[in-house]
Amino acid sequence: MDPQDNGLEDPGAASSVPEPADIQEPPKNPVKVASDDYPQWLLPPIAPPALTEPLGDTPPPLPENFPPLMFTPKKVPTDPVSPWVVVGLIGLMGASILGLFFDGEFGHLLKGSWDTCLFTTLAVLAYAGRERPWAQWMSWLMLGGIVTLAAFFNFAICIEALADDGQGISLRDTHQAFVLMLVLFLSWACLIPALLPALRRSPLGIARLEEAAGWTNIRLLALGTTVSLMLSCCVPLVILGEPPILAALQRSARFAADMTGNRGAAGLLRDQLYGLVWILLGAALAVGWGITRDAGQTLRRLGLERIPIQQLRIAVLSPALLFVLGDVLDRLITWIWGALGWRITDASAVEALFSAYTTPLGAIVIGVTAGLGEEIAVRGILQPRLGILLSNCLFTAMHAYQYHWDGLCSVFVIGLALGWIRKRTNTTVSAIAHGGYDFLLILLEYLGAH
Repeated sequence: MDPQDNGLEDPGAASSVPEPADIQEPPKNPVKVASDDYPQWLLPPIAPPALTEPLGDTPPPLPENFPPLMFTPKKVPTDPVSPWVVVGLIGLMGASILGLFFDGEFGHLLKGSWDTCLFTTLAVLAYAGRERPWAQWMSWLMLGGIVTLAAFFNFAICIEALADDGQGISLRDTHQAFVLMLVLFLSWACLIPALLPALRRSPLGIARLEEAAGWTNIRLLALGTTVSLMLSCCVPLVILGEPPILAALQRSARFAADMTGNRGAAGLLRDQLYGLVWILLGAALAVGWGITRDAGQTLRRLGLERIPIQQLRIAVLSPALLFVLGDVLDRLITWIWGALGWRITDASAVEALFSAYTTPLGAIVIGVTAGLGEEIAVRGILQPRLGILLSNCLFTAMHAYQYHWDGLCSVFVIGLALGWIRKRTNTTVSAIAHGGYDFLLILLEYLGAH
């Protein structure tokens, strides 16, 4: 019987149907057309497809690439800058500029904003540069300007340190000219390790710093700034072989008058308070207040929080413990340095440098301004980003203008202790510890002299 007569298919016919594996797949690479060789923004707009059905209540969807890229709106930054940030930054810049033209007490108040203005502007540009390339480039250019200013400061302070009896120096002296040029060159060369983090490399060029590890542009800029200034602060001490400010004070009475501005003890204490006011404003802007953080987040980022009951004992006892630690360190380091025949810091010159502050009132003012100001800048801003060791290295290097290597060792160990207190508690506790330590140091120095 013919299989087709009963409506059945021939079983052998199924074998003639190609299996799915035998079906040839379409080519993976589509056929290129002429438009593929041109950028999208050069092509004319793609017309929407023709309607095959009458237009109803819902219009048909447009193609994914319509309209062309050249007509798409610009990306709106997700971190808008608060108007208060602009007002605060303009206020800092305005105060720094006006300080050049005003004398008297108001002029000194304005001049207290100079250092804060530079670093605050640098940080604000870094935060704004998260989604604004021009601000990111401006932040790195400004870092170059700050390092250049530090190089000229080192050059100027070394001129005073090399001067004899305030008579100045002679560039015809080959040795003095060579030393000054070397200080200027090495100080400016400190910009090189600052730019290495911008290339996603560590300051020593060893390991790459990846975005996945948290090395954002803000953290890279903080790293470059810290390493550059840390090296720059140590250049005069390394080249001269002695702290430049102490050397200048010993050689020139005029330098002492110029450095203090003939302000007297009361005026110098007021200058300390003026600087603290600007630091408090600048610190808030420097950690992203008004850009990525509100007021509460800014205080938490700086570590300025209320002291819990369990941490109150640390805040009360730490100044005395730090004082004992510092005294033991000074005695031990002085003995080691003397045994090795190395030069130590001239204690009488240090006493003369801080003589204007060696009063009970000076102990209080320095305890508040140095304790709070330095802790906010180092342990509040830098330590959460760079860790205890690197931030403390900058804290130590900032004292290289007035202390020899023995004094810097003591400062380094005290700074490590303050960094540990900040890590285990908050900046409020470390500020109390730092301020109390300075207060005890100055007050006991005053009582010993009287």
